[in-house]
Amino acid sequence: MGAIKKILERWVVFRGGLAVFGTLARMKAYGLAGAMSKSSAKLNLSLNKPEVATSVDELGKTWVSLMPPDAQHKFKFTGSDEKTAFTEIHIKCPLRGSGDPHACYHLMNYDRTLMEKVGGQLIVLETQANSGKDHCKLAIRKAGEDISDLVPAHVGSDA
Repeated sequence: MGAIKKILERWVVFRGGLAVFGTLARMKAYGLAGAMSKSSAKLNLSLNKPEVATSVDELGKTWVSLMPPDAQHKFKFTGSDEKTAFTEIHIKCPLRGSGDPHACYHLMNYDRTLMEKVGGQLIVLETQANSGKDHCKLAIRKAGEDISDLVPAHVGSDA
């Protein structure tokens, strides 16, 4: 199982899945994209067996640890306050410049599934789909915490 785990966790495999899920989300095949990304996240969770995080900082650091080991430098925990861990994704997203933050919402089902398993909830604050930036900004809070003060990137968008 160790050899299979190393192959499945490689950046090239992750990037391939990202391209497929991103294409499906852009085609508005949200059900299929969601099911595939959720299955992929569950595979990640079964391979890595993360524990439930007990603090906001642990949530941010756990999210990074669940990303491909050979590309974790592209997934950054940038800090936290008393309620929220802040993270960034510094990869070239297949949705960059698409103007479709709703596709991003569906693509990020993978990350939300990971965080739900470790006791968190993830919100995309800025997406490469329509921000003009080369990275995404995320917020992670403990499950059940109020998130009404966080504005998801796809809310209010006409895309």
